[in-house]
Amino acid sequence: MVPSKITRVNEQEQRELARRIADGSRVLDFAAALQIVQHDPAGAEKMLRDREERKRLLKELARANERLHQAALEFR
Repeated sequence: MVPSKITRVNEQEQRELARRIADGSRVLDFAAALQIVQHDPAGAEKMLRDREERKRLLKELARANERLHQAALEFR
């Protein structure tokens, strides 16, 4: 049986999501990420959103730390 175009697109999307998860992970390889995507697609997407939010917050924290450092230098 030949998979339908919709199935292929979904499989492609699953593989892309799994690749994105594995690329940014220190503990998950592609196969493990693909299993997560296949069993809990919403959880996998939340995982990526949470990762992006952490990256954003870390950048914001680094900027705030730099501003604090500059203020401390000026205070001297």
